[in-house]
Amino acid sequence: MLAWVAAAVAIAVTAISASKALDLAGVGDPGALTRYGLPTVQTIGEIGAVVAVGGALFAAFFVPPQSDGILDVGGYRAIRFASVGALVWAIAALLMIPLTISDASGFPLSETLTVDRMTTAFDQVADARSWLWTAIFALICAIVARIALRWTWTLITLPLALLTLMPIAIAGHSSTGGSHDVATNSLILHIVGACLWMGGLFALLAYARGGGQFTALAARRYSRVAFWCFIVVGASGVINALVRVHIDQLFTETYGQLVLAKLSALVILGGFGAWHRRTTIPALTGGDERKPFVRFAFVELLVFAATFGIAVGLSRTPPPANVNPADMPAAELVLGYRIDEAPTFGSLLTDWRFDLLFGTLAIAMAVVYLRGVIRLRRRGDAWPIGRTIAWMLGCAALLFATSSGLGKYAPALFSMHMIAHMVLSMLVPVLLVLGGPVTLALRALAPAGRGAPPGPREWILALLHSPFSKFMTHPLVASVLF
Repeated sequence: MLAWVAAAVAIAVTAISASKALDLAGVGDPGALTRYGLPTVQTIGEIGAVVAVGGALFAAFFVPPQSDGILDVGGYRAIRFASVGALVWAIAALLMIPLTISDASGFPLSETLTVDRMTTAFDQVADARSWLWTAIFALICAIVARIALRWTWTLITLPLALLTLMPIAIAGHSSTGGSHDVATNSLILHIVGACLWMGGLFALLAYARGGGQFTALAARRYSRVAFWCFIVVGASGVINALVRVHIDQLFTETYGQLVLAKLSALVILGGFGAWHRRTTIPALTGGDERKPFVRFAFVELLVFAATFGIAVGLSRTPPPANVNPADMPAAELVLGYRIDEAPTFGSLLTDWRFDLLFGTLAIAMAVVYLRGVIRLRRRGDAWPIGRTIAWMLGCAALLFATSSGLGKYAPALFSMHMIAHMVLSMLVPVLLVLGGPVTLALRALAPAGRGAPPGPREWILALLHSPFSKFMTHPLVASVLF
């Protein structure tokens, strides 16, 4: 039902902007089958991706496994949902290849489905290759999720599910035009946050409807994840929109109006989340009936599905042509930003361009580490100042190598690229290891207690003692990787 709601919204949005998209692309109309089949298949596939991400997330972190590490019934059901969702995503991605070629060439789908035309167009249409990689990653994810029985396998399934989102995240409107580095990075954060948010809710709702034993625990853990997903999705969405449209175009252009529609849906979803945190989740924790939570969460999922439909329609809508690519310097077309002069020592220190992925990661790592140190100090425990300094220097080096003038010039000049490469590969890891983050986490996090469901501290210990960790940290393996 969720997929069909999302598909219906995507088709409606596509109908509004289809003619303008064809005019700007300068190609013929490929026909109704491609025009409306493409957003339908894409939407159904993306809902499958949401289910895959949410199922893996739920099995990994929302409900505890059995004492021997085997998934309990709730985690097992969630990981099976993930397998089915990934398989749907893989099939949809394969179907998107001929649909994308038909859309890009302007030929009807029936004329596109020939060996010669498919072979020729596949080398020329980048989006078709992106969909092939999506299908490959999704199929691998489906297989891994299908054979997963132990909790440690969920830690492999979740990254694989997120990996399936990357090919389409680095393609489309965000990968072209000015500031496409900011647009692409913000879109990656946006898609990952949205899938974790909606997927986690889907898995939680399925678990609650099935009368899961740890529904209250899962709801509390999901609430924390959903809060940060709301922040990430909102911030990244605003940044991505401002790259593509001017403020006044939000009201005058179709693309801008769809952005406002997505923003309105985000506000509504934020209201749902606030209601859950204040009303339904405390009621679950207190042992009250779970039916109000189930009904409210189902309505929230419908809003989510409609929002995904708007997003698919938005991806099919051409943004305003505020800058003519023909007027942009070659460096800006490739990098996404202008470089007007050779680097100097001063410009490397002062000419910053914040990297949304690695810059945000560096700041988040520093904040989380300091919170752990403060927790120890408040408890009366000591923590070596040298380790704190080493970690802060590692985070600062990561931030400098990716967001300062060094990071800005690295994609353009081989010399700057090699300096940044050596900082990231030789300096940052050493400083971070000297910070002892795992030791800090194990000391700062409280144990779950005897008989209680495992928490973050137990997850870290299980990962440290897993066969995968022992294999990767073996001196011979580490030497080869180095």
